[in-house]
Amino acid sequence: MKSTIYKHIVLEMTLFVTDIKNIMCINDLLLIRWASFKKKKMKHIIYILGLISFISCSNSDIDFERASLIVNNQKIELLTANEIFENYLIKKSDYLSNVISHIENEFLENAEYPFIIESIKTEITPDEKLFGFTEKIKNIDFKKLTEPFLNKIIAELPGPDTKILFIPSNPAFVDFFRNYQIGVTAITVGTGKIIVSIDPTSNNWQEQLPYVLAHEYHHSVWTSRNFKTKDFTPLEYLIFEGRADSFAKQLYPEVNSPWTNMINQVEEKKVWKIIKPELNKRETKMNDLMMIGNDEIPYCSGYTIGFNIVKKFKENNPNINDKSLIDMEPEIILELSEYEK
Repeated sequence: MKSTIYKHIVLEMTLFVTDIKNIMCINDLLLIRWASFKKKKMKHIIYILGLISFISCSNSDIDFERASLIVNNQKIELLTANEIFENYLIKKSDYLSNVISHIENEFLENAEYPFIIESIKTEITPDEKLFGFTEKIKNIDFKKLTEPFLNKIIAELPGPDTKILFIPSNPAFVDFFRNYQIGVTAITVGTGKIIVSIDPTSNNWQEQLPYVLAHEYHHSVWTSRNFKTKDFTPLEYLIFEGRADSFAKQLYPEVNSPWTNMINQVEEKKVWKIIKPELNKRETKMNDLMMIGNDEIPYCSGYTIGFNIVKKFKENNPNINDKSLIDMEPEIILELSEYEK
């Protein structure tokens, strides 16, 4: 049924655009086309109006949906991009201009890690799968869903005002992530700038969401307090991720986080030997290799190693909590973890 409706909508919109290329506003468009719709079934008109009612006179008028919370005197702004993705589904072209440009305009100003946006720039095919993802996300009340998590997370680690965007995952990558039982992925663009990608058809995205929010929020807080350069050494990157996972696991120990146990002990020792010579170098490809993997390094190995270093540190130093650990130098954490023993 949804497929039929979707194709009908796209056909009608194509007729609209063909007939009124010089019309600047959708209200005028509706007036001109209304006569041709009078004899059509009312339910089809309702579907069409429901999808296009948000369209305004230009791309710049389309905006994110916004909600906000105040938690411990911190402003938390929750964004979705339903209108932006629906507009892209109608235009069926130029993903960078119709989707990514909105995200960049919202998040890149003063961002410490602007390059991380590249990870979500792969074009999403504007097809029925994306339509289905967008429809499911549109029906989620993220303020109601995330408020309990955010209260818990921020109570444990106060930080800066934070903006969180929720968008659909790229359906082309869903099968890959499902192989690893991952329903939610996210990036931190900088202080108070988090983007969360959700596969709303996965069976564990709601379970993983609070953990992922805690992980990325920790990145944001660390960045607000300790950022010096985006050119991390592999050691700095391992501890950056390890601290975030350790913080999230402390808050949500029951949540399955596959990336923290992606490799066994034998594999971990092999990967550590590969990483170790590059540990304190900058401008090295090892940062990507130890996370993404290659023929020698399994996928997400760096997350597992970083998590285990911080885990061992906490076991050896139980008097140091996350509020203190966040500001410690990676070299000290590695040394006191006795990771290699």
